[in-house]
Amino acid sequence: MYDILICDDESTIRNGLKHLIESSTMKFNVSGTASNGFEALRLIKEIKPEVVLIDINMPGLTGLEVMREVSVHAPFTKFIIISGYDEFQYAQQAIQLKAFDYLLKPIDKKNLFVVIEKACNCAVKEKKDCHYPTAENFNITDETIDYIYKNYRDSELSLSNISKDLHVSESYLTRIIKKKTNMSFSEFLTKLRMEEAISLILSDSSISSLNVSEKTGYKSQHYFCKVFKSYTGMTPTEYRKKHM
Repeated sequence: MYDILICDDESTIRNGLKHLIESSTMKFNVSGTASNGFEALRLIKEIKPEVVLIDINMPGLTGLEVMREVSVHAPFTKFIIISGYDEFQYAQQAIQLKAFDYLLKPIDKKNLFVVIEKACNCAVKEKKDCHYPTAENFNITDETIDYIYKNYRDSELSLSNISKDLHVSESYLTRIIKKKTNMSFSEFLTKLRMEEAISLILSDSSISSLNVSEKTGYKSQHYFCKVFKSYTGMTPTEYRKKHM
């Protein structure tokens, strides 16, 4: 089965595409859906699907920004842009970011399946040709970044416990994280937690700041709100009102 991710802020589009793909006889599995750019970014990094169907205009991050951010984390994932905007500037940017195809709404069902199948086949072929490393033979840099992605929601995550688990000195971890991400460990950790916080806030209008802080690795709601405002320029409440 090929994993497909659907990213669109319109629930009717998301659900319609999900139903259409799941009811087909093709070997496609809808492994997730996202209603905003930050949620899309998180799911792509976690799932690494063969194909992502993504709208250009979404809350948080645009589809093009998601493609730009995630390229190093899911190098073989193929992006199919779905948009109601028939403007050359979008198509041009999508091409520059190596989008597999660009489809306009309303989407032609027959053409959609043809494009998805071609994209899946292309993704699988590139993986085989590249001999992409498995978890067993990751180098220590990839292993460190992967460790952080898997554990950033843990309030106890620190350079010290990463060092102990991976049997690498803290000073060496500091250098390789900086080289890989162009950020310090704390900056990178904050970025991941804030992306997750924004995704939660935009995905659930009823979720409290306390709940978000607990889900993103912060023991103190007050400290979480302070970091969130420093990162976005707004409180969680202000951010929700502006983007929903």
